[in-house]
Amino acid sequence: MPLYVYMISHDKPEIKTHTYIGCTENFLKRLNQHNGLESGGPRITKRAAGSWKPVIILKIENEDIKPKAIKSEWKQSSRGLESRIRKGLELAIKNKLTIILPKNINNHIPSVKYLNDRWDDERILMTNKEWMTLMG
Repeated sequence: MPLYVYMISHDKPEIKTHTYIGCTENFLKRLNQHNGLESGGPRITKRAAGSWKPVIILKIENEDIKPKAIKSEWKQSSRGLESRIRKGLELAIKNKLTIILPKNINNHIPSVKYLNDRWDDERILMTNKEWMTLMG
């Protein structure tokens, strides 16, 4: 069974925490918990319940890869939405994980807009040069 390490965000300016990184076996159920649609979930996301949206999801199918280690590195080595998106992509490439990006979400974020502009059918197609540009 795959596991997911994910980043969600909201845009409520009065709440300091704008991103959350977590891991789960069932992403949709967990997102519903963050949004207060199902019971459970972390207390830290309750204040912005109803407005959390997925930004990037990493799918782990290799049992040798530890989701909690990915989550920890992602959280500790990045701050802010742009930085966390780049770090998530970097971790996915380094660990050969599947990257899941919702189409047309948070298009005001430069790195997300860059990716959204490269959708081709069901994939984002980019050259190595484009990846290097994105990763800064």
